[in-house]
Amino acid sequence: MIERYIEDLDSLKKNFIEMADMSKKIINDAVEALMKRDKEKAKTTYEFDRLIDLKEIEIEERCVRVLALYSPEATDLRLVVSILKSIVDLERVGDLARDICETAIYLSEVPPVKPYVDLPRMLKIVSEMLKDSIMALLRGDVELAKEVIDKDDIVDSFYERLFNELTELWKKEPQNSEAVVRLILVVKSLERVGDHATNIAEYAIYYKTGNVVKHKKAQEYLKKIKEKDDK
Repeated sequence: MIERYIEDLDSLKKNFIEMADMSKKIINDAVEALMKRDKEKAKTTYEFDRLIDLKEIEIEERCVRVLALYSPEATDLRLVVSILKSIVDLERVGDLARDICETAIYLSEVPPVKPYVDLPRMLKIVSEMLKDSIMALLRGDVELAKEVIDKDDIVDSFYERLFNELTELWKKEPQNSEAVVRLILVVKSLERVGDHATNIAEYAIYYKTGNVVKHKKAQEYLKKIKEKDDK
């Protein structure tokens, strides 16, 4: 019984890693298709999201199996729960990549409106966040998880800067308004990938310590309101 339990838990981790790799691949491929104006790559990447959806269902079933058959306790229970929550974030990364692919297909058919300078830099950071958050969860590495959470502020600053630049471009070149709006949505999608990586990092902390660390930005906002009221 114990050996089978260990095998099922190891298999769950393996499948989780596979889904994480798929999510990292799809977001990188989607942005690459956008920057290279590669319509065919965008179409292929769009369809890849279906495989991520299927993998989510498979892992969810494995989590339920482990919970039902073995009733894990303590850290093992927290690991299964963290994986069950994290696959939702990984699936959403796939959805966001699919949205980027739709924009990539559209933009491949119209004249370029802006050089992609900061976009690959932003992608690099969110990709690192995604990779490190998965590693932090599997290893129970609290310090690495905190580094991921801190990087979300950098992603937010990228989003704010690019949003402002694209908004100005929208005003100057109204004839390109649809293309610019679609680019704004791409930048927002990358910002959301950073949020999903942050969520997974928070689950890593929960897995290791049992402490619930959620909604960092909401907590900070409430803290500022409270400080303002106390003055």
